[in-house]
Order: sequence, then C-alpha cells, then structure tokens
Amino acid sequence: MKHLFFELIESLKFAIKSLKNNLLRTLLSLLGVTIGIFSIVAIYSAIDALNETVMSSMNKLGQNTLYITRFSFMGNTSVPRWKRKNFPYATMNEYKFLQKNLTRDEVKAVTFRIFMPATKLTVPGGESISGTELIADGAEFPNIQELDFEAGRFFNKSEEEHASPVVVLGADVKQALFGNQKALGKTIRLYGKKLKVIGILKKEGEGFGPSNDGRVFISSNFARTIVAPSKSFTAIIIAPQPDTDVKKLIDKITVLLRQKRKVKPGEINNFFINNINTVKDQVEKLTQVLRLGGGFLALFSLLIGAFGIANIMFVSVKERTNQIGIQKALGAKNSFILWQFLFEAMFLSMIGGVIGIALVWIGTKILARITTSFSIHLSLENILLGLFISSVIGIIAGLWPAWKAAKLDPVEAIRTGL
Repeated sequence: MKHLFFELIESLKFAIKSLKNNLLRTLLSLLGVTIGIFSIVAIYSAIDALNETVMSSMNKLGQNTLYITRFSFMGNTSVPRWKRKNFPYATMNEYKFLQKNLTRDEVKAVTFRIFMPATKLTVPGGESISGTELIADGAEFPNIQELDFEAGRFFNKSEEEHASPVVVLGADVKQALFGNQKALGKTIRLYGKKLKVIGILKKEGEGFGPSNDGRVFISSNFARTIVAPSKSFTAIIIAPQPDTDVKKLIDKITVLLRQKRKVKPGEINNFFINNINTVKDQVEKLTQVLRLGGGFLALFSLLIGAFGIANIMFVSVKERTNQIGIQKALGAKNSFILWQFLFEAMFLSMIGGVIGIALVWIGTKILARITTSFSIHLSLENILLGLFISSVIGIIAGLWPAWKAAKLDPVEAIRTGL
C-alpha cells in the first residue's frame, strides 16, 4: 500500500511538470472542458433558481390550496372548449353553501374572490394611478395566503359582512399614491366611492406570477356594491387542514357543488377544482425535463473538450516516447506510466472544470448587480457535479493514451525517440 502511494505521488509530480512545460498547449486543450462545464453548471444553476422562485411563489398560496373556477389551471382536460366557455362562474351563494357544509376539521379557510377590472385610484386632492389590479376577497384570505404587513391589517369578518369601505394597498400602490408619507387611515377614491386605508403590505419584489406589490384588496361584499360579479372572473378558494385527506375533500366538494348546481347523474362537472400542489408537481416535472435537456446540450461541449484532451494526450505520448522508454528501462512499472498520463489528463480536465465553475460564479455576481428580480445561486451540489463531470471526462479522455504509453516496449520506445 505504501509503495502504491509513493508511485501515485511520483506519477502526479510528472504530470504536473509536463503540464507546466507545455503551458500554452495546456490552456488551449482545457478550453473545450471549460466551455462544457460552464454550460452545464450555468444551465443547472439557472433551472434551480427558476424552480426555487416558482416554488417559493406557490408556497405562499398554501399547501394543497383548492381553486374552484370555470377553467382548469393546467389546461389538460378532455372537456371541449365550447362546453367550458358555457360553464358558469362561481357565485357568492355557492361560496356560502360550501362554507356551511364544510367543517373546520376539514378546512381552515374558505373565501370568495372576485378579480375586478383594472381601475383608477385617486387620493382626494392628491395623486392618482390607473390600471391598478383590484382584487375582492373574503376576510379569511390571510389564512390561505401568507401576507406580510408593513402597517395595519387585513379587513375582518365584520367589515366583510357589512361591506365596509376599507382597502389594503400593495407596496407599489402605496408608494405611487402617497410616496413616503403615512398612508394608514388616509382615504382613497375608487369607482367614485371613498375607502379608508387600513393596511399596507410589505414589499415582495418580483417573482413567478403576479406580485401583491401592485394589488389593491377590498372585501368581496363591498365589491358587489360597485361592480356586478357577473362581469368579473370569480373563484372559491379553499385551504384544507394539514391532516385532511385532500382527495376525499375534493370528492366531497364535487358532490356538494353538483348538488347545488343541479348537475344530473351522468353529466360532466361544469366546474374545475384546481389543486395548487398539482401545479407544483407539473413544475417539478418540467424542471426535470429542462435539466435533462440542458445536460444533453452541454454534453456536446464536453465531448468536444474530451476529444481535445485525448488528442493532446496522444501528442504528449508521442513527444515523450523516448522518456517513457528510459523510465521503463530504469525499472518504472506499467502502472507508473499509466497513472502519470492519466493524472495529466484528469488535472487538465479538472482545471478546465474549475475555470468553468469560476466563470459561472462571476456571472451570478454580475447578474445580482444588474437585477434583483431573478437571482441565480451557485449551489454546492452544482459545484460538486461540475467537478465530478470534469474528472470523469479527464479519465475517459486520458485512459486510451495512458494505456498505450504504459504498453510501450522500452527498447522500441528509446529507439523511436532517438
């Protein structure tokens, strides 16, 4: 074992010496591996960042949150489009019916949402903004989606039931209307009606899907006093309890809603129950496909790098044939020669891999300075993956030249060198 260790150390020294003596050739030969490792690590890091952003945004919507709407979120349905277009919107009566028939052991929150037309907001005697995303929701909405408040609160059940003219502003809306001034308790005008600001949401920043920064929340009952729900897209949102069997809950909701809508036996459901977790599963599958596709594309760059290293190693064996013959004549074993060239190929490939990873790291830092909407982090997993792939490429590329060098006859090698 000790002898083998010293043999490996000596082989390593010869490999490093050879790389130093042919520095320009070394740099040119590792260029292909550098590009390949840069490609695969950059692609995987970008995919991981995208997946993290999407999952983070979806996790805010809650675990297994159900959206009852007239269309399918995934679009993968056998129901013809002309039938789906005739499906009715969810109604306030259906929301109250489900709220009454679903127990707190099954669900922790049920709310009715109205997606209102974009509108103009005005501060009396002050600023105004147009095209604001207006959402009408129930008081239980914060129990479904996590909301962080800069100041104030969400409207309560009493305010919802009495259609109180209160409003919660996203961070960007508040900044546009009030700047750095205090907004809590102030009045804004919406659809000709005055509303009191009772809450300001914290800045979320950009992510997957719409952010709450540009949204305004009012109660669904107040919304019905200014815009007919039939003119707006509606949804019933249900958050199951953590220990609820979601499949059984969906089956129960289906039966209740078919009963409420008087859907006859044998007829298809005229609604969709969308599970956020199903969307998350589809995103994870898409991520796997992207990783596979990205890896496949980067493989071509790595193959070019591997051929480059193999070519250089064959040249190196040819140039050092005389040296190999002398080493073998002095008693060097075949394994010593083999490891000498194999180490050289591995080091060449790994240096290229390290440079590629370093370029990705530099790229992430530059991207972080340019934009805050999408950040890529170089994970330890991707670093180790890049190093592993580069070392494997080095072994594969250097194995055949190293084996040929180890099998050279010492007499013929010395004669060829002369």
